Amino acid sequence: MKLSWIAAATLMVSGATVQPGLAQISGMSSGPVTVAVKEITNTATGTWWWSPSVSSKLTGMLANELKSTGHFTVVERQGLKKVLSEQELADLGITRQSTAPKKGIMTGAKYYILGSVSDYRENTETKRGGGGFNVMGFGQRKSSSSSSAYVAVDVRVVDTTTGEIAYARTIEGKATSTSESTSSSGGMYGIGFSDSQSSTKKVPASKAVRAAMIEISEYLDCVLYLKNSCIAEYDAKERRRRQTTKDVLDF
Repeated sequence: MKLSWIAAATLMVSGATVQPGLAQISGMSSGPVTVAVKEITNTATGTWWWSPSVSSKLTGMLANELKSTGHFTVVERQGLKKVLSEQELADLGITRQSTAPKKGIMTGAKYYILGSVSDYRENTETKRGGGGFNVMGFGQRKSSSSSSAYVAVDVRVVDTTTGEIAYARTIEGKATSTSESTSSSGGMYGIGFSDSQSSTKKVPASKAVRAAMIEISEYLDCVLYLKNSCIAEYDAKERRRRQTTKDVLDF
């Protein structure tokens, strides 16, 4: 599968579900926003490529993308058991007190980021084409085919004080695999030749989901920290996403 920003492929990513009135909010956050990224889960069927390692990688990637913006303080939750084990060593008197981690001073997260792959389907769209020519025994034929897979990722931002879902977004994407082949043949005076070439461009489905993590980080940067005109842009994206989804059915 190939993503849209790579030649001969598409990944159509769309919109944010923005809370009513969000477009009226403005003003950059006064300081970094503290967040914790919970494990990215999978609720879709047919995700043969999914594994615990993919979940861990996506969770880590989203945390890294948020941290790299410089606008977030990301607190560790995946490795919390390791942190607690260090504190337990101190309680047992095994580690030197002057260097041991102190209890009760861990940074709390203002928001929890929850994400899940909610849908994944292969071969949602298939296209084939070809053509060729033949002149005086010399000819060439070309053929191509493409197959698309659909993926949807849901993200929710939970306010840890109230337990309310503060923001939500759905990403729907299409990743396309392409294959091309060319064959040439000819002959004269009893001597013939033939030649064929083929190429396939394919990226794992998990990479499409990783691309979604980048899109999610940009959305969170917008609504949690920047709070500027980018919110109106996500409003527009969401309207287009919803309309595109509705157009699939005849009401």
